[in-house]
Amino acid sequence: VYACTSAESVRCFLDSHKIDLMLIDEGFTHEERENFHAEQGFVLTKDICKDLGEEEVEIFKYQSADAILAEVIDTYLRKSNVTILKKVKKQSKKMIAVYSPIHRIGKTAFAFAMGKELAEQQKTLYLNLEGYSAFVEEGKNLGELLYYVRQEPECLGTRLCMMIKKQDALDYVVPIQMMNDLKEISVNEWKNLLQRILEESIYENLVLDLGDCVDDVFEILRLCDWVYMPVLDDEISHQKVCRYEECIMRIGYGDILQKTSKFIAVEDMEEYARKLVREERV
Repeated sequence: VYACTSAESVRCFLDSHKIDLMLIDEGFTHEERENFHAEQGFVLTKDICKDLGEEEVEIFKYQSADAILAEVIDTYLRKSNVTILKKVKKQSKKMIAVYSPIHRIGKTAFAFAMGKELAEQQKTLYLNLEGYSAFVEEGKNLGELLYYVRQEPECLGTRLCMMIKKQDALDYVVPIQMMNDLKEISVNEWKNLLQRILEESIYENLVLDLGDCVDDVFEILRLCDWVYMPVLDDEISHQKVCRYEECIMRIGYGDILQKTSKFIAVEDMEEYARKLVREERV
């Protein structure tokens, strides 16, 4: 990446280099921009650019650098078959699910806090797969990532990096907002996406906040290395957990119970999650 502060410095650069991607302010005229001979030009604007060239793309300048970069990469991907990001070799990789047949139990608080604590040591991605997520944000969501994986399977890492949101050290993707959209995604699509994220992306830990709207949730749980299941210490909750465990055994998913850590929900689920990670019980 080269930063130039004048037209003259750009011309000097062109004496010995070619420009692949150029971000340039709209203060330069179309004629000036054409003389710079960039393979792809992006014009940073305050409003609508009045002299935009046929091959140029305008980008609103008053937004975050991450948002500008995402637009640049998106344009590049649409015009090129080249993969930008390379696969990363990892010493370990782990998929952790947080799931419970008991609802309103602090599951999301636990899962997100666990992800944040893991992210202090290793690259960690949190994905919320609930029918009604508490995360309501603007931006491209998990459903769009699945779409891109179908259309451009070789660009998973690049597309994923464009959608990432952050909270402290933890990365996450905006969840699917509509329950019906979530239900339409097949278990094979989920399995393909999750396995490829662990194999091809930078992430060593993948934390899944699972709900019952996911197609064949037992298959997703089987895919995970470990399952955390918060429960309540009352008779009705106990009966629900018993039915859940009987169902799993009856349909041949007993191996899930062997890697499930069941615990009574506590008042501060976030602190409990942090404690588990610090004690290396994750």
